[in-house]
Amino acid sequence: MNQFTQMPDIKSARSKYRLTDGGEYMHFPQVFSAYSPAYVITNEDIRWVSGFDNNNGARVLTVAGSGDQPMFYAMRGAKTVDAFDISYCARAIMDIKSAAIRKLSRPAYIKLLTDLHNAKSVSQVSKINTLINDLPHQSVYFIREMAAYPLFTNGLEPGYYPESIPTAQEYEQMRAKITEPFNFIWTDLETLHTKITGEYDTINLSNILDYAAPEKVHTVLTNLRPHISVGGKIIVQNGVFGIARNSHAYISACDKFKDWAKIYYRENKRSLGHSMVAICQRIK
Repeated sequence: MNQFTQMPDIKSARSKYRLTDGGEYMHFPQVFSAYSPAYVITNEDIRWVSGFDNNNGARVLTVAGSGDQPMFYAMRGAKTVDAFDISYCARAIMDIKSAAIRKLSRPAYIKLLTDLHNAKSVSQVSKINTLINDLPHQSVYFIREMAAYPLFTNGLEPGYYPESIPTAQEYEQMRAKITEPFNFIWTDLETLHTKITGEYDTINLSNILDYAAPEKVHTVLTNLRPHISVGGKIIVQNGVFGIARNSHAYISACDKFKDWAKIYYRENKRSLGHSMVAICQRIK
């Protein structure tokens, strides 16, 4: 389903930011919502996660997040990469980064990420003017109308996650593979299934369930079942803490879904931190 027609409500977006005593805007409340600031870089081991399978020709649905998730899947050879997120700012950073990959050198790209994160307003980032005409018109409209606001300040700056920045070789591969903006679906996780069609070979929910009640695990997987191909995988959760928190829900799901899926974990002890994901694989 093409979601390029979705337009942000600028009045609503501006209402979520308040002017501080220091004369700067800050998003309020500090939660994940329709216009909450985006991350400029992922803190997940997306290089490892996106390499689980041979993605050549695969159809992938992934959280947009910082934009790294769809970019790494595209680099791995996925034929189709659709991205979803609750925040429109995630769409903006994803579109900015996919355009920057095509136009900027790698050092300039890295500097752009730092500038975006540290800027007190989008208007302070000079490179935006270089990229703006290469973005979908919805993102152009949003960025221009929200130029006085800090849209990309979530999380830590890129220097804290150097391992998440594409290597020189990966950067060139992304440049060759990412030739147009990613399709974006503006939605929360609970209604995602109502806004997609067909089947995907991989669905990556990242760490969204870290912030949801454990009972949501069953509902989310049940709703997404028609949209994952036989043999396909739903990366249900990425992160040791969240998986431990939802462990009873996964134990229950293993029994409840045994007729159509198997649920298991994968670990990467070779990463800088102990990475773990929970996976639901459709078996029929």
